Amino acid sequence: MPNTNTIFTEEHNIQTPCKLFVVGDPQVLLIQPSARHEEKNDGVRREVDLIAQASPIGFAMVFFDCVEWARALMPWADDAVSRDAEVGRHAPDTLRFIEHTLLPWLRERFGALPCIIGGYSLGGLFALWAARNTDAFAAVAAASPSLWINGWGEYAAAHPILPPKATTQHSTLNISHSESRSSAIHLSLGDREEHCRNQRMKRIGDCVRAEHTLLCQQLSPTAVTLRWHEGGHFGAEAERTAEAFAWCIEQLVHNFQQPQK
Repeated sequence: MPNTNTIFTEEHNIQTPCKLFVVGDPQVLLIQPSARHEEKNDGVRREVDLIAQASPIGFAMVFFDCVEWARALMPWADDAVSRDAEVGRHAPDTLRFIEHTLLPWLRERFGALPCIIGGYSLGGLFALWAARNTDAFAAVAAASPSLWINGWGEYAAAHPILPPKATTQHSTLNISHSESRSSAIHLSLGDREEHCRNQRMKRIGDCVRAEHTLLCQQLSPTAVTLRWHEGGHFGAEAERTAEAFAWCIEQLVHNFQQPQK
């Protein structure tokens, strides 16, 4: 387990402000979109601390700033999220930034390590959408993802999660991708989220259950987990997201230590 007393923090501007945390000897990369609300009560640092406490290996984690949260992350327009005409147009831009700028920058520094993408709320939605549009990610940590948006169920059914592409080995634990391996997906939801007053948002329980069932069919039941937390949507965001990333790391360590068939 990495030394949680030694967590290096750096700030960079790679087209957008980013915070980089380095824990131990990184053997996996973590990427998460970040917004102002996640900075409250030092939530970003608390999340990294919690992942470090749970992770058996070192990691490098970067949070990239989404000034316009819905614009950057929504895969398509939905008036229930925002009536801004730009919302629904820029998720591909965000994914291109991750694939062609952020990931190359991380791998130039730390090596060709597997990458986990994750986030909370719209960040979790974006992570699940992104993994259906690129093979760059070995796992997805989707905490309270906003899967209640119009059209998600149909889109998800028609666009399976893409298996991660191979990367060059750069790990004492031999955590390197293989094209024969599937992604690991962590879903979570607060147990009071589906009991809210908003008629659209209260669909979230059924939407997340349907996503879990679909992913179990598309991948395998052992590759997917659904965790229920106490509370509504707003609360313990850092703790829930940290648990999701830590589970994904454990799956990579377990899966990639198993002999290839």
